[in-house]
Amino acid sequence: MPTSRKPEKLVVDANPILSALLGGKARRLFFEAGITEFAVTGSALNEVNAYVPKMAQKLDVSPAFLRYALDLLPLTVYEPKSYRRSLKKAKLQIAHRDPRDVEILALTLELERPLWSNDKDFEDTTIQTFTTAELLAIYFPKPS
Repeated sequence: MPTSRKPEKLVVDANPILSALLGGKARRLFFEAGITEFAVTGSALNEVNAYVPKMAQKLDVSPAFLRYALDLLPLTVYEPKSYRRSLKKAKLQIAHRDPRDVEILALTLELERPLWSNDKDFEDTTIQTFTTAELLAIYFPKPS
């Protein structure tokens, strides 16, 4: 369950990255929130890259432009060996809902950081999650 405390480091799932590439509000968190690290798995980046051609067509830009935009995001990619110890625990928690989420959950467990994701599959796990809307409310509260 999220708190109003500003996380300094996050693990980020594919969906906020896709949102940022599409010009969504997630982009503001990457560049203006002062978060010191956005950790990601190679498999999450592969998922993003799989959507690039379709997104490029939707936005009427070249896939190369979106790949360049992806390269500009301040992401730290972690290799599978860095979260290998947490894979079994992650599989037990989430593989039955979405096997594609096992690696990102394992990284989150290994680093003991919150996960930034809009995916409801993580709700019944042992990790703290933040949605884009929750993070925006914490970092950029609307004046009262």
